[in-house]
Amino acid sequence: MKTPFLLSLFVAALSLAVPAFSQTPTPDGEQPGPKGFWEVVTAGGRFVVRLDHISSVSEHEYLIDGAVRVYECTVDTTGGQTGRFYYIEPVTDSSSITTGSATINRLKDIANQATTKVGMGNLDALVTKHYPDTTHAKTTEFRLQNKETVSRIYDHARRVWAEERGNGEQNQLIIRGG
Repeated sequence: MKTPFLLSLFVAALSLAVPAFSQTPTPDGEQPGPKGFWEVVTAGGRFVVRLDHISSVSEHEYLIDGAVRVYECTVDTTGGQTGRFYYIEPVTDSSSITTGSATINRLKDIANQATTKVGMGNLDALVTKHYPDTTHAKTTEFRLQNKETVSRIYDHARRVWAEERGNGEQNQLIIRGG
């Protein structure tokens, strides 16, 4: 007698829970977020920090060994955690020699196919490190798909932190496709 009742209760609870899990995610763009915090959501994860713990926000570009150009936004905090949002490209991507960029694009495609087959996903979205040379202790890193997204994150963080000082309504930035 108790078994059918418990089973029907379980089925009813499950039917109520399914719509909650099948909801569509929040669309990309600026959204209201937790009051007093700045948050950015990317395809690779989320970075959330109290606004009064942000100590600086910077945007910069640099070369690594003359072969790779990095576009980066860094959000430093007083809590010892740093958020790095970056886009990298081979220097030849911006050159006028199309064969060089065609070769690079073909190599990227092959690498992405291989990493997808072994369950690692898109190689362009993975943060890569070469230990011990590139250890970033207390750093949360996000590799982005578009260089414009770096500036978008910088502009949003600077506005919410330095201009609005937490008094704005749109303190969350969602950029899953960036």
